[in-house]
Amino acid sequence: SCLKRALYLNPFEWIISYNLGLVHLCTKQYASAFQYMTASINVKDDFAASYMYLGVILAKMNDFENACSAYGRAIEIDSDHLFHINYAITLYNNGDLEAAEENFGIGLELFNALDEDSKKSDPEVSKKIEVLQRVLGVDTREKN
Repeated sequence: SCLKRALYLNPFEWIISYNLGLVHLCTKQYASAFQYMTASINVKDDFAASYMYLGVILAKMNDFENACSAYGRAIEIDSDHLFHINYAITLYNNGDLEAAEENFGIGLELFNALDEDSKKSDPEVSKKIEVLQRVLGVDTREKN
């Protein structure tokens, strides 16, 4: 309710809508998450993470085509390992194994380029990598 009050007081502060979108995503209220995330994007359209989370939300709402567009926009703005890994999950879940493997490979390469502290900062990413490696049959060892 604090975020909603903040949004009422300052409706053009994109970060409030972004955080409300994340809260609703975490509580599985995907329609509300979509509403707030798109509001955030309408105010600040160059924040790549907003598009990635919009892709996650749309995938949860079974809108594969628009989810792919959102991931594509996120990657266009900033090629981050998390964007490619989440995109690979969506592609895999929708049967596009070739594109899933390609995005996973890019995401893994970007992840491996991180310093050790960054790699350990979010254990969920390592779990996602392990699962994708297993289901796609991709070798995740770093190449020297």
